[in-house]
Amino acid sequence: MANYEKLNNELEQMKAKFMVLSSGEEEREFREEMEAFVASKSTEDRKVLAKAFIDGAAKACEQAEKVYDDTLRAYLDGIYESISWSYVARHYFGKSRSWLSQRINGLKIRNKEVQFTADEKKILLNALLDLSNNIKRTALVIEHL
Repeated sequence: MANYEKLNNELEQMKAKFMVLSSGEEEREFREEMEAFVASKSTEDRKVLAKAFIDGAAKACEQAEKVYDDTLRAYLDGIYESISWSYVARHYFGKSRSWLSQRINGLKIRNKEVQFTADEKKILLNALLDLSNNIKRTALVIEHL
């Protein structure tokens, strides 16, 4: 039985090939190559390969989430100084400003980087939309004074 590291390296090589495919024909050929690759492995190796695949997928999801959070922080930089984050934290999340700041800045708490959950991202989105609507309404009232 091949070890996890060896099978994971083979899987990474297959992934590298996949990343440069540019046509439907190449995708069909790759699919056939991948099927042959898996078929050539013993039942035990297939289990190890499945574990390596799942681990790789989980790592890719974590990386994608990190990219999303980094992008979110970059976009917030454009409005960061214009908003009372302590108000947002208290009013929309029921939390402290430091709690919100930790998530916006991806700080490490207990050796783990904290991030917004999917629900918290929705709350932040709704908070920003609510604040923007309040600002617009106030501006329109001032315009008509």
